[in-house]
Amino acid sequence: MTAEDLGSVGNTPAGDILTSRKVYMVTMVQPSPGAPDGFEEKYKAYWQAVEQHLSQLEAKAGVVTRVFAEGVVGRGDDAMLMIQQSNPGAYNLARQRVSAGAVFEEFEDTDLFGQVIDWGRCLQSGLINRTVADEIQAKYTEAADKRIEHLQTRLAEGILESEAALLFSGDPNIVIPEGVEKFVISPPELDELERWVQQANEAIRQQMAEEQARAAAGQPPAGPQAANDQNADGDAGSKLWTP
Repeated sequence: MTAEDLGSVGNTPAGDILTSRKVYMVTMVQPSPGAPDGFEEKYKAYWQAVEQHLSQLEAKAGVVTRVFAEGVVGRGDDAMLMIQQSNPGAYNLARQRVSAGAVFEEFEDTDLFGQVIDWGRCLQSGLINRTVADEIQAKYTEAADKRIEHLQTRLAEGILESEAALLFSGDPNIVIPEGVEKFVISPPELDELERWVQQANEAIRQQMAEEQARAAAGQPPAGPQAANDQNADGDAGSKLWTP
């Protein structure tokens, strides 16, 4: 939770907070099997911090009664199973609330979500024809706009008076329906994780530059691992890592 969020909770009469419709927004940080050493520790620290801050917010503004998650298709047990398989940190957070009586609501429209994914993949496929690219871009934008409208409708209709909802989102700037208060849970551990990812990628870039310089000078790779990282043509492939 940011300092601004803490201040807003502390300065608002308890009765107003408890009777308002609320969304507690959490950034959906994904796990990354095979990530460089250090990521797993940062990942776990982030979700532990979110749990602590969310519990503090619930004590002041009201316990979570509904759970919504971007990128999760289905509701109830189906949604819980999907998030369990994809994100242990988010799953633990949701499981505790569902065990206490919260409902894991259906958030995504299966068809619209699939359209956004597939049109996005088409845009990334290296198109060479401008007419085709523009057509696909238009289809992607149309599907994305409809999906956003659907998500906003689900929040507007799904959160009843005095209820608090937990929202897992990849976009902290997602528009919340009018009449619903938004509290962004953003502990320092999130900034630490983002800095760590930047530093890890910078180290990878530096290693790639050094190997390319050695190759240009006709020198052998610095070690066996560097040699394994080269492709069949002798050029270092992209090794940049993202969580």
